[in-house]
Amino acid sequence: MRWIGIFVSWLWRISRASWVTVDDNLRPRSGASALYLFLFLIFAIIGAILLLLGIDLDTADRWIDAQGGWLDALGSLLFRIVCALVMITAAIIAVAGTWQRLISPRHGADGKPVDTFGWGAIFVAALVGYFSWFGVIG
Repeated sequence: MRWIGIFVSWLWRISRASWVTVDDNLRPRSGASALYLFLFLIFAIIGAILLLLGIDLDTADRWIDAQGGWLDALGSLLFRIVCALVMITAAIIAVAGTWQRLISPRHGADGKPVDTFGWGAIFVAALVGYFSWFGVIG
C-alpha cells in the first residue's frame, strides 16, 4: 500500500512544478493552480481506471441511484454522530470552563495563578454546542 502514497506524492510534485495553465484566472505554479491540477490528475486517473474496468458514468450513476436509500441513511447517521461528538466536547469545555472560573481556586498550591478558560472560549463552546444540538435532533 506504500506505493499509493508514493504515487500521490509524485502527482503532487508534478502539480507543484508544472507550468500548465489550468485556468486563466490562476497563476501558473501558484498553490491554487497546483491544487486544481492535482485534483484533475487524481480524478482523471480514477476515471481512466474505471473506464478500463468497463464502468462508465451512466453505470455508476444508476448504481448510486439504486443504493440511494441506505447511503442517505448512513450519511445522516454519521452526521448525527459527528454532531453529537461536537456537542459533548463543547459541553465539557463550557462546564469545565465555568467550573474553573467560578468554583475552583484561582491559585495552585505554590501560589502561582492557574490557567483557566476565558469567558469568550466558554461562550463560543456553548454556542457551538447549541447549534450542534440541532444537528443531533435533526
